[in-house]
Amino acid sequence: MDVYLIRHAHAGSRGPGSHDKWRPLSEKGHDQAMSLAELLADVDVGVVLSSTATRCVQTVEPLAKHLGLEVIESDALWEEATVHEAIELVSEHTTTGAVVSSHGNIIPEFLEVLAQQGVPITGRGCEKASVWVVSHDGTRFTGARYGMSSR
Repeated sequence: MDVYLIRHAHAGSRGPGSHDKWRPLSEKGHDQAMSLAELLADVDVGVVLSSTATRCVQTVEPLAKHLGLEVIESDALWEEATVHEAIELVSEHTTTGAVVSSHGNIIPEFLEVLAQQGVPITGRGCEKASVWVVSHDGTRFTGARYGMSSR
């Protein structure tokens, strides 16, 4: 099954006095989220996971709605989590496939751990509203490729 690692879409400006966790998507980010829903409309997954950050949840809400799934929020995908927490969570859902919304530090670290394990990585980047497709054969991760992006 495949796991789709999505970096959150474009977010609004950081406001004084408010925690970054609650920063919502900008208008551009909402457009990117809708484009991601169209791009991934036919994916076969059993779960949509997201960091608890508002911008991450909002990035995958249109897709989750289209797929008839709820967004399950987890601190294991928050930007202050460890990559090992994120990998453990994602690994629990490899038999059903998953869409995963997280941050620009967690996703590259996740891929770095896979590369260190000998998993072939094709492409590079982690732009906002971009997607890495990570394949799993039921036992282990077998590859990751970059290139799907909602601009």
